[in-house]
Amino acid sequence: MSSASISSAAAVEDPRVPLQLRNGSAVFLVSLAGLMMANLAPLIMSVLEQVGFDVVASGNILTWTLFASAVVGLGTARFAAGSHRRTLAAVGLIIGVLGFSVASFLPSPSLVVAGLGIGGAGVGAAISTSGAAIAALKNPNRVSATSGVVNRLLVMVVLAVVPVLGLAQATVFGALALISLISLAVTLWLPAAPEFVPSAVESEPRATASPRRVVVAGFAVLIVFPLWGTSEDAVWTLAPVLGDAVSLSEQTLGFALSAAAGVGAAAMLVVTLFGKRIGRATPLAIALILGGIIKIWIGMTDDPGTIAVLIVVVNTVYAFAFVLFIATAAGLDARGTWSGPLIGAYVVGSSFAPIIGAWLIDGLGIQMFGTIMGIVSFVLVIPTVLIARVSTGVERSLNHLDGTPTPR
Repeated sequence: MSSASISSAAAVEDPRVPLQLRNGSAVFLVSLAGLMMANLAPLIMSVLEQVGFDVVASGNILTWTLFASAVVGLGTARFAAGSHRRTLAAVGLIIGVLGFSVASFLPSPSLVVAGLGIGGAGVGAAISTSGAAIAALKNPNRVSATSGVVNRLLVMVVLAVVPVLGLAQATVFGALALISLISLAVTLWLPAAPEFVPSAVESEPRATASPRRVVVAGFAVLIVFPLWGTSEDAVWTLAPVLGDAVSLSEQTLGFALSAAAGVGAAAMLVVTLFGKRIGRATPLAIALILGGIIKIWIGMTDDPGTIAVLIVVVNTVYAFAFVLFIATAAGLDARGTWSGPLIGAYVVGSSFAPIIGAWLIDGLGIQMFGTIMGIVSFVLVIPTVLIARVSTGVERSLNHLDGTPTPR
């Protein structure tokens, strides 16, 4: 074999690495740090009210803090896909630890807001670096689903422990600082961004996605995923309003929301177990169609028991589709060019989901709200399938390069 052939073979070698204890722990914990503020949103709202803000002000503070985190995630995505991934994660988490610590221990309301905002902006880097790092691991379906399961389990632990310790600045904001600190300790284990040139893969005869198609699919997923997520989060965040409209009791609603979290984790576990064998395009199409039908049904029903069940089902479908969307973005590029900014783009949309949903319900009614949210899912089916097919095509090319058989 000539030196040119050897060089060409090396250039197209699969750059992804297997999921292991160290790189998995780093990806999952850094991801948790980036998303924990959103997961603790109800507790943060309660503490902000204790500090002296009313409900509206607390909601605005939280919304804009999450928005700042998302903007930083989007702004740092390019660096997260490069050689400075670990440094970026470390710097962001250090800022997160400092900001949340200020919010934890200083009594001044203005300093609490400043600390929360600085900490939120800091962990925005964790959103981009963890998202990009997922792409460096083989079998994005399994990795993204495992990350989702671990995230949900750890969130359940935190949500159970913090109220027992008492809702206060020190416990809620302190938990955010502690999680950022623990994640900081494992940033050295984040998988590095590989030296990877898409055009090298496309030189293979069996490659199924041209560089241009990959770029188009990448930008498309950054639009489609937030739009879909906004329609899902609007239903989720306004579940109390939807339940109250059909006289659903607070106890039953609370049980439904809790069950939805648990069953959603089970849906992610399905993707974890089956990995790449289930594919992406077909299950995503089924999930979006089924989710659209359920959202329309939620708007139509007037039975409290039915709406409680539908809330559980729609969140189960959501969790299943969520991890496949992340896997789709990760599959497009092993450097994390598209999975890095994906969650940031998602959070931008979900930050305004309650406002959009409330506006639709107030102006058009619950029935039209459910119908519009369902139609959003239907409209996004075709572009989602096309994006997923490009993603699996890229991954199939990589599997061919390292000799891994790809199931049909």
